[in-house]
Amino acid sequence: MLDTELIDAFLRGESAHGFGETLHVEPEVLILDGYWHACLRVTGDCFILRNEEPPGDTAVLDQIAAALRARGLERVADDLPGITVLTMEKASLGYVSWQVWAPDRPAAEAAVAKVVGEHSFLVQGEYYPDPEADADYESEYHGARRLAGLPTSLVLSVGVPPDRLSTLGTALEDCHFIEKKLGEIEADACCSLIPTLILVDATSQQGQEFVMQIRTAACGRVLPLVAVTPDGSAPLGADAGLVADADPTTWAPPIRNLLP
Repeated sequence: MLDTELIDAFLRGESAHGFGETLHVEPEVLILDGYWHACLRVTGDCFILRNEEPPGDTAVLDQIAAALRARGLERVADDLPGITVLTMEKASLGYVSWQVWAPDRPAAEAAVAKVVGEHSFLVQGEYYPDPEADADYESEYHGARRLAGLPTSLVLSVGVPPDRLSTLGTALEDCHFIEKKLGEIEADACCSLIPTLILVDATSQQGQEFVMQIRTAACGRVLPLVAVTPDGSAPLGADAGLVADADPTTWAPPIRNLLP
């Protein structure tokens, strides 16, 4: 089967399995070169198309986009809240950027909210409130962690020296730690890791600015944020402060107090 034929069959929902020249179909997922997830079905009139350069020289993403337009759909948004949960369940993917194709944005938001709620055990309600109001994503992150079988508490550390983090990890042995350097990860990307708490070395101006950037990100509005500072004061945007020169084992109690 030609790739274009397989794309049309996939979008029409007529192919749960099939093979083209470079594409193949698994339930609700269109895969390039046997491993690269190119397009996922959210509902019959809502699809997400990978918003990254594909491997190799291929026009597949353009072909899929053309087929979506032919069905009366359009690119209405990128990376709506909840899509990482959706792709984790459907394709075992972590953070990947996606274009959202639907008749219009409200239809896309409703489709993603419905499917994410079904698959991540979220409490349904006004999942997409007034865009001018702050959204509450707390249930999304806890549901995603349960869905993925991840540890109950994941601490994302940004900028904290490895030796001090190792000592802290011994004191919080029931927590899983992910270590990132300042400048290595953007604030918005922290959300895709679905952390339970974020720990930031705010002894520098860069660290203090990162604390504020986290607070403007979706997950930063609901996740506990702890800052390591020279005197242990909590900078603007942080829920608690830790003394940078103190024994990291003394950091454990205030961090644990903020864990669910």
